[in-house]
Amino acid sequence: MKYLVVVAMLGLAGCATRPAPQTMSYEQISSIKLNNNDCNRINQLVELYERQLRLRGLTNVNPEDLSEADRKYNAAARIGIWSLRIGCGNPKRYNHL
Repeated sequence: MKYLVVVAMLGLAGCATRPAPQTMSYEQISSIKLNNNDCNRINQLVELYERQLRLRGLTNVNPEDLSEADRKYNAAARIGIWSLRIGCGNPKRYNHL
């Protein structure tokens, strides 16, 4: 009976653990193409960018203090965030694409 309880507890503990979230690579985050259709899900996309910055430890940092790789990653994510925030407030922003 004790063995069954231990197995059950280990099974429950295994189900409760989640895999660690993975960060996107620089190539992945910089290859995201935005357009007017993305304004419908602006909050989800901004959260995606911000989550990636948090996972990489790049929130509230001075870009001058970052390595070149982190600086490029930080810039790509922040360009995406501000493209959405500015572009979705200006519906004609992506008409040339």
